Amino acid sequence: MGEEPKEQYHVRRREFLNLDPELPAFIIAVVEDTRHLPNDDPNQSWDHGEIILVLADCYRRISFDFNMYTEMERANSLRKIALIAEVVDAVHRAIALEVESRNARPVTAETAAALPETGAITTGCGTRSQFVSSQVITLGL
Repeated sequence: MGEEPKEQYHVRRREFLNLDPELPAFIIAVVEDTRHLPNDDPNQSWDHGEIILVLADCYRRISFDFNMYTEMERANSLRKIALIAEVVDAVHRAIALEVESRNARPVTAETAAALPETGAITTGCGTRSQFVSSQVITLGL
C-alpha cells in the first residue's frame, strides 16, 4: 500500500517575475495543508504549518509573516493577505489600463529614439528604477 506524502500544500510555487529568467526578480509562495494532520498526534504538529510569501526585485526582498497560533493572529493573517491581494489586483488593473493607453499612442521620432533596441527587454533594474523607488519610500507609500 502506498503511503501518503508527509507534506501536502495548498500552494507551493516559485516563479521568476521577468521574462528573462537570468534577472533575479522572483516570488515564492508556500502554504502547507495541515488538514490531514490529526489533532492529538505529538509527532505531527498541525499548528506549525509552513506559510511563506517572499517577493523580490533586482535589489530588494520582502517576506511576510502570517502567524496562525491564535484566533486573533489567524484573523489578522487572513486580513493581511486579503488586503495585499486587493491592492495588487488594483495595481494589476491600473497597469493593464496604462499598457492599453500607451500601446494606442502613435510612435514619434522622439519616443522611438528613447525605446530600447528591437527585441531588448528593459529590466526595471536600472538607476531610474532606484530613483522612483526612493521617491516612493520618501513619500511613505
